[in-house]
Amino acid sequence: MKNKKWIVIVMAALMALAMVACGNEPAPTPTPDPTPTPNPEPAVKVDYSGSVTDWMYTPESEDALIKLLVAVDTASYGSAGASLQQANAAVAVMKLGNDDSGKAAEAVKSYLGGMNDTQKDYFSFQWQQAVKTAFALLNGTEDAAILQDAGDADFDLKAVDSKKVAEFNDAVIALLGDAGVTNEWKNHTDVEPFIYAAA
Repeated sequence: MKNKKWIVIVMAALMALAMVACGNEPAPTPTPDPTPTPNPEPAVKVDYSGSVTDWMYTPESEDALIKLLVAVDTASYGSAGASLQQANAAVAVMKLGNDDSGKAAEAVKSYLGGMNDTQKDYFSFQWQQAVKTAFALLNGTEDAAILQDAGDADFDLKAVDSKKVAEFNDAVIALLGDAGVTNEWKNHTDVEPFIYAAA
């Protein structure tokens, strides 16, 4: 009996050695491929279809600073009285830039916080156009007489600190960037009102 047991053990050992020699080791279990990660959705969704009024953000607010931002965002182009609205928007930019309350930047953050991506991008367009008009009024390349027709006859251009306006503009551009704005409107300059964008 003992001899038979030894024979069985020796035979099993020889078979194991033979499998190794022939390369017949059990194949390792392959690591499964990880589940594919779907392509992420674009971070910003800007859609310039539909009505221009859908691109504007006009919350009901009694806050004077928010009202100035709405004046910028609702300026029109290519229609009767559009230049007067653009002058109002420029005055709004100058008032925001020279606001001494220290709350203007927070008002912009709050205003942007209520917008969708298209509204943010459109506001960027409106802001940039209003800033250009504001500096044109300040440096005299735009006739200041338009302020009277626009209902801003009491606004004193000489009291405006253009440096503060420039610094506030930089702050707004930074806030727009933080909000994910990419100025997609620049890819639609064949569409109104972008076709009227100041060079």
